[in-house]
Amino acid sequence: MKSRCVFCVIIGALAAGCSTNPVTGKRELILIPESQEIAMGEEAAPQFEKEFGGATAEPRLQDYVQSLGGKLAAASDREGMPWSFTLVNSDIPNAFALPGGKVFITAGLFGSLDNERQLAAVLGHEIGHVCAKHNVKGMQRQMGAEAFTKIVNELAGGKSSVQSAAKIVSSMAVLRYSRDDEYQADALGVRYMERAGHNPWGMVETLEFLQTLGGVEPGRFQEMFLTHPLTSKRIEAVKTKVVRDYARYSPHQGDSAKARFLEMRGLLQARTAK
Repeated sequence: MKSRCVFCVIIGALAAGCSTNPVTGKRELILIPESQEIAMGEEAAPQFEKEFGGATAEPRLQDYVQSLGGKLAAASDREGMPWSFTLVNSDIPNAFALPGGKVFITAGLFGSLDNERQLAAVLGHEIGHVCAKHNVKGMQRQMGAEAFTKIVNELAGGKSSVQSAAKIVSSMAVLRYSRDDEYQADALGVRYMERAGHNPWGMVETLEFLQTLGGVEPGRFQEMFLTHPLTSKRIEAVKTKVVRDYARYSPHQGDSAKARFLEMRGLLQARTAK
């Protein structure tokens, strides 16, 4: 009888955990409700900032990144999330997103880009991971059977798992997305870029830039840099999508916001040189 009750609790938790993916519209097993997803991101964000050198202490730069990211998020499939976008001081080119819409980009990556549409591509890619709940599903994979059982029990008892899950979120710097996750995040980033008024060829430019970085220092990069699919394959996939779905754009078109981006990049470089 006891085993039957446990089985019923697990089945009930699984049924409760099934939710509709905001991007695909398909039902899938997500054990973490959106409210907890948001709470975990907020819980872990300060630790992430500290690990990557803290937020850059320049309001104009932070406002710029937040404004650009906010416009992309408003064009996304989860526009109602409490999105935040933060520039952190690490000189290692990187970008990453916590569950709940906490997106970070390092000074090392920001300072290496050439125009605003490339920055939009980086942020759009990370927004894509959050919208498709790649990081949430990645956490579920990392938790394993023991943590899975704990979550099932907490769901059955109506308890919060924010504190325990936040410890797992803090290890997301080494989380590896699947091949399909990366392709999907690229495609979603392109979609959100175009909706927000950016030339989607910026995603191709950004991936080509990342390919040169990966060739120089293989294994140094995380998240969108060290991934299962070859960057060349991601470039090919994005090019195909842009040519097919956004034919009115050209890779040769200038970036109308480039001057604004260069001003911000110059401000960052001036602060770094001090």
